[in-house]
Amino acid sequence: MSDIVTRKTKCPVISIANMKGGVGKSTIVIQATFAYSSDKYRFPDDKKILVVDMDPQGNSSTRLMRRTDLSQLEGTRTHELFNEDLETIKPVSTPCGADLIFSLQNDGSLDDIELRPMEVFLNPIKHIADLARSGRYAAIILDCPPSRSRKFTAALSCATDVIVPVEVSGFATDALSGIMESIEIAAEVNPVVQLTGVVINKFNSRSKRHKQERETLIRVLGDKVFDQPLVNRAPVDEANAEGIPVSKITSGAGRAAAKEVEIICNEIAQRCGIEILKGKKPKRSPASVKRD
Repeated sequence: MSDIVTRKTKCPVISIANMKGGVGKSTIVIQATFAYSSDKYRFPDDKKILVVDMDPQGNSSTRLMRRTDLSQLEGTRTHELFNEDLETIKPVSTPCGADLIFSLQNDGSLDDIELRPMEVFLNPIKHIADLARSGRYAAIILDCPPSRSRKFTAALSCATDVIVPVEVSGFATDALSGIMESIEIAAEVNPVVQLTGVVINKFNSRSKRHKQERETLIRVLGDKVFDQPLVNRAPVDEANAEGIPVSKITSGAGRAAAKEVEIICNEIAQRCGIEILKGKKPKRSPASVKRD
């Protein structure tokens, strides 16, 4: 048990997971990280968010760093977490203020984890647990790869909470069945991991079929379904492409999307036990701003 995160650690480890691609995993990771790092949220002892990009596509890493080529970054890459004898972990600081253990775009070294023995998935568990117990982080968020793999199993085995983004389609419940099987496997080495919630993404409130599919999910999963869906809005894709918070897009649709993200972040915090202080972060005076 010493090598896993327990619920007494007060730093939830949240895996955003679905074995289907294109359902919004990176969207939730990126926009939630921007939101939690904004002035709207304060954490005890000035803790911050740590993102671990387990996806070899590297989308969360490149968007949070706001550049495509990360090969010259001096910090720990995700594939290094699979080394049992990793002595020092050095997350990099992102422009928004969150910390990041990163993957390169189309990261071959992370892909090659699949060529190593199956038990390699156990190695990140200790490293993530050490980071969670460090006292530096309010939460650790893992962006998972879109397929069952050693990386996927590792990401679930590190977690206290699994949040599953889904699109409302006839295949949503099928995908959840696969996730539940994977959580059961992860629970063999990490008894605290649980399915904490399901976020509906790209929801069309005017679509009768979408409403019916949402009702089906609620009937099957009950209160595991988040109250707030992410509506299918162009500003979300625009913000992700530019590597900015959707709150920076000032159109009506942008403001609506930002409000949805904020509600979802509040619900993630409540469900996963992220400690948030009341009141906004104090703004720095102009004199305290570091100038290049």
